[in-house]
Amino acid sequence: MKTLHLNKIIISVGLFLALIVFSTGADASCRYNSGLLDVQSGNQQYQVYETSEGQYVDACTDTPDEYEITFFKLGLCTATTSANDLSSCQYIVNNTAGVTHVIQAGTSGAMDIPKFSIDPGTYPYMVVVVSNKLGIKHSFTAANSLTGASSSAGTTCWTSNAGPSAYTNEQHNTAHVGISSTTADGTQLISCGAAADAAPIFSYEIINILSEDNCLDGSSNSQYGANGDASSFGSVGNGTAAVSLLQSTDAFATACTNATKILWTTTLTTPYVVTAESTWQLNMKTTDSVSVDFDNDSGNNNIMKMGADPIQLYLTVTD
Repeated sequence: MKTLHLNKIIISVGLFLALIVFSTGADASCRYNSGLLDVQSGNQQYQVYETSEGQYVDACTDTPDEYEITFFKLGLCTATTSANDLSSCQYIVNNTAGVTHVIQAGTSGAMDIPKFSIDPGTYPYMVVVVSNKLGIKHSFTAANSLTGASSSAGTTCWTSNAGPSAYTNEQHNTAHVGISSTTADGTQLISCGAAADAAPIFSYEIINILSEDNCLDGSSNSQYGANGDASSFGSVGNGTAAVSLLQSTDAFATACTNATKILWTTTLTTPYVVTAESTWQLNMKTTDSVSVDFDNDSGNNNIMKMGADPIQLYLTVTD
């Protein structure tokens, strides 16, 4: 299943921001042969082949059919926001209700961003605040039959249960994100059958902790980046990054059960310089942004869920 990995970010042309808090443990990619996902036949501990390991494992990453993410803030700042002080920021997105965007594989489209204005100046920092509830809609056809929810079986599998699941796969109260609770560990959120039966829906995952610890194991600031104890992710290509979880009130989260947003601060190596003539382009990429998770019990061939992995956000500022 998924493990935490804090150094997968690569920054390239303009600004590349990967929400790495919830990435996979290896830069894995699912292998397809003639359009079929490479999975072993029958009951196996390791079901699916991933290319970076060169072997069968219990999870690989793929490009989802659709990816849903909600932005609350996207801005440039003159001072760091790692302590949750955003008073120096100018915004591309600043919406208390959130701007929800669905990214469809292989298509292009405009994000619903109203007109914005950023004052000319030099901005050494970038801030992004997004919902910690992320949606994946996905389906695939495999080389061999797999078992999904309610003992459904077949070579085509699809997201069929909205969940949400938790990053730690624990069941706990999530009324703060509009759903009574996350699904219990071991709940299958995928159905399998014939291709004609596929009817994928959005399945959601909540990123409610910044460590691999279970939510009930403790409540230290470092697990949520609370009270200025933001988790440092070190170098991210064009600077350094720090991440915290926030409540719906934008105060620091103090528990899995009140974490609602992700606060991401990048301290840029080369600051953005904005002029009155600057133009802006925002691109998103979802390659390898879904983790296809299997049960690692050798007594079954169960597929469990589609976990949310990082999207890539490219912001380019041109004079």
